[in-house]
Amino acid sequence: MLKEIVYIYFKMRVVVVYSGALRTIRKTMRYFKQNVLIGSHVQVFACIQNDTSLPNSEWEEWIRAEMGDNLKYLIWFNLAEHSDWVSLRNKNVEALLISDTWKDYLKTSGSIIEYLQLQITYQAMFQFEQRNGFLYDYIIRCRTDNMFAKPIDFHWLNWSNGIVSRRIDAIKEKFNAHSIEATNDNVLKYFMNTLIDDSLINNIGNIISNCYKSRTENTTINPNELNNYIKNGSYILAFRANNLYIVRRDLFYLIPSLATFYGFVKSPYSDNYWFNAENQFQAACYHSGLTIYDYNTLFEDRSLYEYDEKRYFDENYNIINPFMLYCLVRN
Repeated sequence: MLKEIVYIYFKMRVVVVYSGALRTIRKTMRYFKQNVLIGSHVQVFACIQNDTSLPNSEWEEWIRAEMGDNLKYLIWFNLAEHSDWVSLRNKNVEALLISDTWKDYLKTSGSIIEYLQLQITYQAMFQFEQRNGFLYDYIIRCRTDNMFAKPIDFHWLNWSNGIVSRRIDAIKEKFNAHSIEATNDNVLKYFMNTLIDDSLINNIGNIISNCYKSRTENTTINPNELNNYIKNGSYILAFRANNLYIVRRDLFYLIPSLATFYGFVKSPYSDNYWFNAENQFQAACYHSGLTIYDYNTLFEDRSLYEYDEKRYFDENYNIINPFMLYCLVRN
């Protein structure tokens, strides 16, 4: 079984779109290499902003040494070099029917800039695919200050119907222990949101498991159908909205375009802040026919706003909580 998993994984072509300001990259790099760069078939396209006093050249030498041959593209982001895009962004924002306060926020925050960085990496990746005559199989989106705490090895693509059936039963058993109703929708979203690691099933009582269905979503928890859905379904695994996500490459076309039409998409799930980065991501997924399985826990969510390193890591920077799936490293 292990040999089969290794075989299917190393047959794949996986691309990481990697972006953001440098921030805490020296700390997150350890887990990025350990849990994402786990084979030569994983290739990185990066757009990074230098927010330190050290020169780009010094940082680039370190990053290339850390990532090695996995790094296929690295560009240093400087907003001053994108004046045409800034002009387009401002025109788009001014056309939105929102308050001037929110317009100013969108112009000055990183909400839209993160999609410009994504678009830059996507364009480089697309050109690389065209030059080399192939398409990647899966895309992983990572930020420089965010980390996966579990290996992203796609082992779930090699599950048998029997494994799927046993996982459904295990999830239902945990539902009983936590008084969660075992409806088709509940089982499906918790199943999909615990794909990455078996330990997450034991943490079901703490998971805030969301599912934003596409218009075409009609999946049952029949083991055979669910197993086919895991391998071939139109879905995206997201972690705390749009911080980190995993998606099939052939489904990833609309999201990278948000940099140029940001603010002009809505979905049935949009709230009063439909113009923020999370809602725009959600709407782009909806109109791409992607169902979002959005994983979060209060424990991990607190890393975004109430970061205390001792809550997540010991003095040697080892992970303390065995259930932790992701973390935003703040300092």
